[in-house]
Amino acid sequence: MPPLSRVAILSPIPPAGRAGGVEVFTRQLAAALGGAEVFAPAETPSGAPSAWAHLGLEAPRQAVRPARALREAHRREPFDVIVSNGLCGWPLTLAPLPVPMVQVYHFTLAGLACQALRRRGDRFTTRRIGGFFDRMAGVGKVVVAVSDSVRREVAAHYGHRATVLPNGVDVGLFRPGDRGDAREQLHLPPDARIVLFVGRPEYAKGFDLLQELTTSMDDMLFLCASRPVPGSARLEFRGDVPHDRMPLLYRAADVFVLPSRYEGFNLSLLEALACGLPAVTTAAAYPFARDAPVLASVVDPPTAAGFAQALRTAADRGPRAEIREWIAREHSLDAFRARWDRFVRGLAQPDSRRAARPPAYGS
Repeated sequence: MPPLSRVAILSPIPPAGRAGGVEVFTRQLAAALGGAEVFAPAETPSGAPSAWAHLGLEAPRQAVRPARALREAHRREPFDVIVSNGLCGWPLTLAPLPVPMVQVYHFTLAGLACQALRRRGDRFTTRRIGGFFDRMAGVGKVVVAVSDSVRREVAAHYGHRATVLPNGVDVGLFRPGDRGDAREQLHLPPDARIVLFVGRPEYAKGFDLLQELTTSMDDMLFLCASRPVPGSARLEFRGDVPHDRMPLLYRAADVFVLPSRYEGFNLSLLEALACGLPAVTTAAAYPFARDAPVLASVVDPPTAAGFAQALRTAADRGPRAEIREWIAREHSLDAFRARWDRFVRGLAQPDSRRAARPPAYGS
């Protein structure tokens, strides 16, 4: 099979940035597409929020420079396909290049504002200002959504039609292992029942619900792969764990919890299931196709009492080998690579500018 076309990827996260979902996705996609060239901001904004951020314009502003660098690289040696993530693709809508352009939505800012932001001002700037640029990023491009729920949101909020290409996970790295050895390496008690939470300690991720759970589940140890939060004495924080060390946390735990109020397709959930860890989540965070098997316990509505019962039941039941097997078949990096390979090859055909249909998901 001939090599893939020359592909560029626009990412909102710099190569040395935090190992969040979009950065992991970008690394996986670049590898899947034969070493695509990634363009991203030079650094992640830090410190106090800028005036741009208060106006909802920091992310759109950060998108301009990498888009300009991509255009300059394209003039020197043209790309065959360009892939942009989130609203960082909006500058290419104003000044498009004469090649197929793909816009990937991991979630929508409009959906985030509606479902998971508490402050009225945040909801306004995220939905109206951020959402304007988020919608613009998909105009004139072939649109991809990472889950069916994101596909529906992209249509409802932005009027775009999207193809679903789901996320993948490195099932060679994220696989079952010895629980006792993992706990010994992490200095965790060998006989504790451990609940694992991975994510930012914020309202959208349901962190307040997690804190509430600790008051009624003193028989379990709550382990958090996130930065420490004052006033959370019953949570054991491990900070930002390097991605290649995350399998140890999944193997050490008895059950994974994802109490998010909003998600597109959470990679930590995929990683936990690939490690054979039973998972409990919300309806808003459950990303799998409707015809897929039931892969996690869903608490709906998401209450502390409901989560406490589901977590104990899942921990008692233990891992299910068939879930790991399904994830390894449908969401491995090989499956991810095959979908994107076919998709991009279809776009790069000189006689076609339509998206090729990817292999059926969930079949």
